[in-house]
Amino acid sequence: MYHGGPETRRPGQKRTLTITAPLPKLPDQLPVPALLDAMSDEVAILDGKGVIVATNAAWNRFCRENGGEAANCYLGSNYLEVCRGAAGGSGTEAALVPEGLTRTFQTGEVFQCEYPCDSPTTRRWFELTANRLVLDSEPYLIVQHRNITQRRLEREAVERAKITANTLAALVATTSDAIISYDLEGNIQTWNRAAEKLYGYREEEVLGRSLELLYPPDWPHPITYYRDQIVAGRLERFEATRLAKDGTEREVWISGAPIRSESGEVVAISNIHRDVSEMRRAERARDLIAHEVVHRAKNMLTIVSSIQRQTARHETTLESFIQSFEARISALARSTDLLVKSAWGAIDLGALIAGHMEPFLAPGDTRLRQKGPAVTLRPQGVQTVGMALHELSTNAAKYGALASDEGQIEITWQLEAGAEGPALRLSWRESGGLRAAPRPEARGGFGATVLTKLAPSMLGAETDYEVTEAGVRWSILIPPAHVEQAPPGAALEAAGAD
Repeated sequence: MYHGGPETRRPGQKRTLTITAPLPKLPDQLPVPALLDAMSDEVAILDGKGVIVATNAAWNRFCRENGGEAANCYLGSNYLEVCRGAAGGSGTEAALVPEGLTRTFQTGEVFQCEYPCDSPTTRRWFELTANRLVLDSEPYLIVQHRNITQRRLEREAVERAKITANTLAALVATTSDAIISYDLEGNIQTWNRAAEKLYGYREEEVLGRSLELLYPPDWPHPITYYRDQIVAGRLERFEATRLAKDGTEREVWISGAPIRSESGEVVAISNIHRDVSEMRRAERARDLIAHEVVHRAKNMLTIVSSIQRQTARHETTLESFIQSFEARISALARSTDLLVKSAWGAIDLGALIAGHMEPFLAPGDTRLRQKGPAVTLRPQGVQTVGMALHELSTNAAKYGALASDEGQIEITWQLEAGAEGPALRLSWRESGGLRAAPRPEARGGFGATVLTKLAPSMLGAETDYEVTEAGVRWSILIPPAHVEQAPPGAALEAAGAD
């Protein structure tokens, strides 16, 4: 209780308080056994030799519940020797206890350790604390055992959670799949290295921005659509087109799952993006190639008929016609075989052109000129350019420069320096002899598909195609990945065909 008169302090003067209630007095002699029995920790008192001379109720209760001697609960036993003989899971820790207790006897320093003490059905951990007590010049030890199982299990759970988190973090950081998470508003929360590689954005460029940053213009579904479908469990895996920072389209396989808080509330969405662009391009290429096989089969008789007309125009005897005609049919077979076998190795571009043009040209024919350095194409380039040359030459023979003696075709190629290496620009220029009837590829037929869609899709190339009354022009810029430059000094410049 505090009391005092009216406030009489001067500014800056400290207030003084008077305590009038008497302090409580402790009893002259505390009931030590009763105090020990009131403790929840198991307590034993050791004499100077380590013999147990007293135990509390908690000690005795634990002893009886765990198979100890009900009569004396180790009273009179040497605690140090009991610890030295301990075996099992706690044996290692127990063997350290006698040394620590001896040191406490000698120095008075508090000894403390943790040790496991499992029952047949339950995991348990205890904390042992020893303090020296001197009575009548005789040293005693108060050995206190506290059950810390819950604390230990919680600590182990935290450690396991850290290990799990670190493991997951390592997996996220090193996986080849882009792993992304976004909040319920669609704003990006996490962005791993694979996502940086796939889309070209650094983490600091996208965090906090909407995932719709990756959507192509006029994409049919907003981010909220995917969020709601994933949360409802109706959408786990799907494919979509997404845009990289440089505008490149990526076809990605996406798996999505909700991220929940400890209470079970959905707080975010996780996405795994796997780039399947190459696989889908290959599938489309296979489909188009299959279509091309059917298309070629249907055109074969037309091509043979064209070869027959071209051969008959230049041959004056039946015998010479038969010889030339058979040679050209064989060349056609070799050209087709070259396209099929090119998947097993690079092909010289000049040889590829010659193989596709030979069936349409007589020996010494000056309607074709081809010029460029020695360059080889890798398999994908061989297939693509081969199909393009087939379409151009077939239609030239049916409708254009190769359908008359006045036509001219110039095929040229050159290497162009680029950041990733030399790219190849291949050009076809056709003039003269164009008939009045429009060519099929000018009307958007399969030939136009090959020249304007298949080639860019298969090679990631740029094409330019034009059909007018003046002639035909087609060019393609093939990326370095499909080109192999021949050794310096090798070059090709040919007029006509052999």
